[in-house]
Amino acid sequence: MATRPNHPEWTSSSTGGPYINELTYSPKAESPELTSPGSAHSPDAKLTATSSPAKDPVTNPTREPSAVRQRPPSYRRNPNPADTELVAKRFNQWRRFSRDPYKPPLTSSSQPQGEGEELTQRSPRRVRYPGSGWTHLFYDLAWTATFATLAENGEFDEPMDYVSYFVFFAAALWLWASQTLYTVHFYTNDWFHLISIFLQLLIYGGLAATTKGYEITTYISHLPGVDNLNPDPPSNGEEELERFAAERTALLSAQAMALAFALTRFIHLAQYLRAYYYGRWGNGVPERKYVPWGRIIIDVVHPHVYAIVTGLIVSNGIFFAVVGIVFEAFAITKVGASLKLGLWVLGFSVEVFSHLWYPLLCRVGFFRDPTSDELKRVRTITIAQGARADNTAKGKGAADPKHQTANNGIGTNPLPLAGLMLGERLDTVTTIILGEGINKFAGTLTSILTAPGVKRAVAVNVVSAAFIIWFIAYLYFEGPIIESNLDEGLRRLIWMVTYLPFLASIFLLLVGIKNQFILTSTLSMANRAFENFLDLLGRTGFLDDPSNPTYESNSELKRFLFARGMVWSNEYKSLMEGADQLSSQGWLDRVTAWVMRLSLTMIINPYKTISGEDIPEEVQTRLNAYNQNDTLPILDFANINDPSKMEFYAILTELLNGSIEGARYLLIFAAGIPLCLGLQSIIHSPPRALLLLLNLGRYQEFYIAPVLKHERARVFNWLEANWILPTIALAYGVLFIVELVLAYFAKRATLAAKTKAVRDSTATTTLFVAGTGVLEPVENGTVDEKQNEDQYEAEAEANAVAVDPDTGRSEIVEQPVTRDRNNSGRLLSSPGQRSSNPPGDSRVSPPPPMLGRKEEV
Repeated sequence: MATRPNHPEWTSSSTGGPYINELTYSPKAESPELTSPGSAHSPDAKLTATSSPAKDPVTNPTREPSAVRQRPPSYRRNPNPADTELVAKRFNQWRRFSRDPYKPPLTSSSQPQGEGEELTQRSPRRVRYPGSGWTHLFYDLAWTATFATLAENGEFDEPMDYVSYFVFFAAALWLWASQTLYTVHFYTNDWFHLISIFLQLLIYGGLAATTKGYEITTYISHLPGVDNLNPDPPSNGEEELERFAAERTALLSAQAMALAFALTRFIHLAQYLRAYYYGRWGNGVPERKYVPWGRIIIDVVHPHVYAIVTGLIVSNGIFFAVVGIVFEAFAITKVGASLKLGLWVLGFSVEVFSHLWYPLLCRVGFFRDPTSDELKRVRTITIAQGARADNTAKGKGAADPKHQTANNGIGTNPLPLAGLMLGERLDTVTTIILGEGINKFAGTLTSILTAPGVKRAVAVNVVSAAFIIWFIAYLYFEGPIIESNLDEGLRRLIWMVTYLPFLASIFLLLVGIKNQFILTSTLSMANRAFENFLDLLGRTGFLDDPSNPTYESNSELKRFLFARGMVWSNEYKSLMEGADQLSSQGWLDRVTAWVMRLSLTMIINPYKTISGEDIPEEVQTRLNAYNQNDTLPILDFANINDPSKMEFYAILTELLNGSIEGARYLLIFAAGIPLCLGLQSIIHSPPRALLLLLNLGRYQEFYIAPVLKHERARVFNWLEANWILPTIALAYGVLFIVELVLAYFAKRATLAAKTKAVRDSTATTTLFVAGTGVLEPVENGTVDEKQNEDQYEAEAEANAVAVDPDTGRSEIVEQPVTRDRNNSGRLLSSPGQRSSNPPGDSRVSPPPPMLGRKEEV
């Protein structure tokens, strides 16, 4: 007889037939009385089976419902309450629509009595229900798409292109920064925030899809598709169609941006109104005594919230006024476009000032923030003196630091903390922007690798770009600053402002690297196209007898032109057409013009493939004239030693003008990144702008006579030598070495300071160290710095660093150090370490101290 595996919650029964056993789930197994040890349904009990003829469900359809096989018990089992992470996740998944951010965190029942209360007292600003972190990452990715799409679709040929992009980037960065500053304080795990983030994702997606026609000076200095406000009438239908499409794109972009700005500001206002409501009427507001009406604003709701709400109300009116403008015909006038731009600048300025208002008043002493270091010290001393016990007996009063207010002080409702680090958000955005920039030129690299004759230039550029990116990441993440999070106030906002030029410089530098890939490859082809083609024609004997029909099928010539996007047979036929009617001089002129045209086409075709862009209309007009008029290429051949007089190089200069001039701005962005890092860390600023001196020179043109190259701007010599990216990589490499040297000396200085503190301390001195290890004694009374250096490094890796729950900044834990009274200045081994005392020394290590308390020997 076949049997089933035993299971504690299943019983075996048979319903007739050939005695086939069937398992039926027993709900009694869930009862605690029946699952006790020794019970029939306990896990140690075996299944009992009764045999009876089984009923075939096909031949005998009267099968009992109770005999139907049910699901295994693992699908019904309740979550294990011992799995705290799973239990917390189940509770967080079923979230309320809105939660009060001012409610303090709950006291953990698993902590000893009094420990949870003390933790809550030390961090009263922590929100009770912090939100999930994955929503912030999605928000950052959607926000990055807004300016990444503009960089992909935009053209960086003129200085105003960079200005337009920087202005848009500044607006987009403020949208992110204002939302992040709100999230740091008021983000909770509820549907209100999930829905608001989702709506902003939709807005950013729409904004990213419609920024192609954005330009800050459209309808102010020029019309869409042209370079002035009074263009000539279109000469044909195609030109008229292009202008019409440009106008439609520009109008759609302006309308989408106006709606996006207005809607995001409206959602942001709703978020702060919610925070205002909970700060004034929420359950998290602590009970307090009578408050004069003149102080109820600053004592009940934080004045920073009042200022931001006021600023958002004003800015919402401004942004929705812009929406009304862009959907009217007035928007396409010079006055309307100027008014639109001015209102946008005014709206964002009002919001920025609303965030600066309270920190500025705190700076001048009008407000006293209880989160400052001085008041936190007073609060700690008050708690240590037993003020909490007095308040419990006498009622809440002025001695309670949580409710303590000074002259214009904010003591009742400080801004809560949502458990989110501002520095981590900025680090995430920096990483995303670096990755987005890498993606830009990685796609271009695929097309460049197939271009002929650029392998060496591409290899140098790829290696240089890799070093540039790695050095930027290292200098940012491994810089001298310990923590990215500053105290709340003016310094933090100024610190965030430095990220505007920093992030914009990173992104524009990476976009410039992509353009340098294209430019370097094109210049490499331009420098060799004419010479290589002439060498090939001479090597194959074509120049001796071009009329020989066997050259039409020459495989070497075919492959040479195939690699450059041309068909040799077609070009040969165009040369030989009507050749028998030409004189010897006419034939020579035709061959000369033919060679010059093919050399130019060999550059133009790969450029279009690499850049993925069409030839501009002005360049195409000159190119058509060059291909149809034999005089221009013949004159170019006569002036082959003076590129400044050749139409050949004039066409290339106009085609590559944006990328050539972009090399100048690339220097600005390359120098701007370490300058911003210097502002953030208050060091290393002065030598960063020296690369800008390469722009000096008498001749500001790329193609000039060789005898004048020594007077040309050095940036063009630098560009011609394909040394733009390698030089930037070397500059960042020097910075990298400087950082390593400074880190070494900083480490030595830190070790010397710790050693001096050990020497100068007394028997009752308590040192602030990151672990429990202490300096080992030596015979001559000095300290073995090498041994202690290794010991400090081991302790730094083995011990976790405490984090202040109020500020999120790392703190140094206070630990005791025991000294030998018989030998002043020598320290005993720390608890948990093997003693290094010499043999016969009866001194023993002290017992392990309690964390955060001082002990005397």
